[in-house]
Amino acid sequence: MVSSDKTGKNNGGEKEVITMYKESDFFARNYENRWNSQVFFDRTVLNNIPKDAKLHDDIENVKSNAAACVNVLGNIAKDQEGVINFLNTFGLGVQEIIPFPTGASLDGYKYNDSGNVVFEWIGPNQSPLHERGGRGQNRTSIDAFILAKVDNKVTQIFIEWKFTEKYNSDGNLNKFAGIAGNERLRRYSMCLAELRKLKDFPFNMTYEKGLGLYDLGYEPFYQLLRMTLLAKLTKNLTFDNGLKIENYKILHLSHSTNQALNLVTKHHLSFSPGLQDCAGESLHEVWKNTILASAESNTFHYGYWDEQIKTLPKSAMKKYLMERYVEFVN
Repeated sequence: MVSSDKTGKNNGGEKEVITMYKESDFFARNYENRWNSQVFFDRTVLNNIPKDAKLHDDIENVKSNAAACVNVLGNIAKDQEGVINFLNTFGLGVQEIIPFPTGASLDGYKYNDSGNVVFEWIGPNQSPLHERGGRGQNRTSIDAFILAKVDNKVTQIFIEWKFTEKYNSDGNLNKFAGIAGNERLRRYSMCLAELRKLKDFPFNMTYEKGLGLYDLGYEPFYQLLRMTLLAKLTKNLTFDNGLKIENYKILHLSHSTNQALNLVTKHHLSFSPGLQDCAGESLHEVWKNTILASAESNTFHYGYWDEQIKTLPKSAMKKYLMERYVEFVN
């Protein structure tokens, strides 16, 4: 979940209302009892995450998306070939993984993370999105961040990881409403104005008519909006060790059985007049084919992470992940 802190607040600072873990038919009845004693396949993957990265309070919940992200990607990423194969099943075209330069700083922010994947990534010390807060706290924080070579360029890969979430409450349908919404409109409009001057505008918006920023107030679109802006505004930054970011990819992964998230309904678009015709379509396809500008669509990739678990080579890890996230889900 982008930018959610341990109190459940989003980057605007107010309480974020999210409906989670409530669908009676989502899991087998004994799911929680089966996995409460073994939430993680290998808990040592948590050792690669420094203390300044605030993981969600629900990290120990067997149905947590944060736990699923760390549990799956953290274990797959122990092996560079494994993470390359995983990413490329979603069409990213990764040539090689660049191990994270532990201790390197990015415009004043020092990252003490290690390994092939970083969790709760925020970019430089000063937010390009005019936000305040830290890693996982009141600031756009990326679930998983990977450095890789794609098309022979150093590419930052932003991964948003979804498991059980669904966003049906009024607070999650219109993030640009009210006083907090005014602040968000100001903040992200400034970013879009900057990109327009650079002739690098990412969205399919005309001068006055049609799709507008206000249409992106549905929480999953709001998250992708911020991810896109952060990726674009940091793609030319250089770590203090000389490693320069040259490009970016955004990968949105959800669970195949979570249709309450995977499909966009008329209810979800209650406050998005520019997207009314998209009701009943795939969340991913609406973002890629309708919202993103044509030149931007090749930076966005998506899929169902549970289906890719089936393609992993036989191992104790695959057995655990299959039972935990595939076979025990109705």
